[in-house]
Amino acid sequence: MLSLCWHELRARRGLIIGWGAGLVIFFGVYLAFYPALPAEMRNLDLQAIELYRAFGNLTIATFEGYIGSTIFYFFSVLLAVLAIVTGTGILAGEEDAGTLELQLALPLARWQLVTAKTLELAAIGFVVLVVAGLAAAGIFLAIRDQLTTSLDAGDLFRATIAHWPLVWLFQTLSLWLGTVTPSRRIALAIATVLLIVSFLGYNLVGMSPDLEWLRPFSPFHYRPVTPETLNDGPAVGDLAILTVAALVWYGLAVISFDRRDVTVGAWPWVRWASRS
Repeated sequence: MLSLCWHELRARRGLIIGWGAGLVIFFGVYLAFYPALPAEMRNLDLQAIELYRAFGNLTIATFEGYIGSTIFYFFSVLLAVLAIVTGTGILAGEEDAGTLELQLALPLARWQLVTAKTLELAAIGFVVLVVAGLAAAGIFLAIRDQLTTSLDAGDLFRATIAHWPLVWLFQTLSLWLGTVTPSRRIALAIATVLLIVSFLGYNLVGMSPDLEWLRPFSPFHYRPVTPETLNDGPAVGDLAILTVAALVWYGLAVISFDRRDVTVGAWPWVRWASRS
């Protein structure tokens, strides 16, 4: 099982390198941009602008606020995109490509195959985050003398790595969707809709006190980095909730894949009806 996971990680090194390079560029652009911001821009009250108020408590008045409420805010969305691309590409993508049948011929139970894929997804997310974290820390050190902040490079590295449970949650959710939908294309479409709804919905309901109770239903409610958590670290409870939710989706993926007729390409209720 572990040898299969290692083999597939090597086969997907291009994806890891590509996403790692993209996130390095992301941090390079947005971190290096902050010292060049004019004072007038930093003092701009973003909450007075309706568009920005919809995205929560954004601020660029301090470096901590800029990092926690702006850079890492949109960084979490990029990671969610990475998660659904990789999550639907494994099992569902392999079934569409015709390679899953060969893997089912291996002396592995189906639950072991799903477990190997889940570990592979976890490793992909972790490696990409390590690369991004090193980039964030390195760029921070390069511009440190231009900043007024109590943060250090280690804080940025830890904050980046802390996003791993959020990535894994979206990966396992996408993996499960790939086991219950007829094709990767449909699984990817549904996962994308869920991402958009959870992100925009989380921000929009925050504008109405009557709807605040809906925010905990979005994974972004538990995102590990805010201006307040940069120094003290993310809340352990939030990380635990994301991890437990990811394990639930993993369990559902195991159950769904065990009942799946590979290469049939039908919705579960269609397959059940054909068996009755």
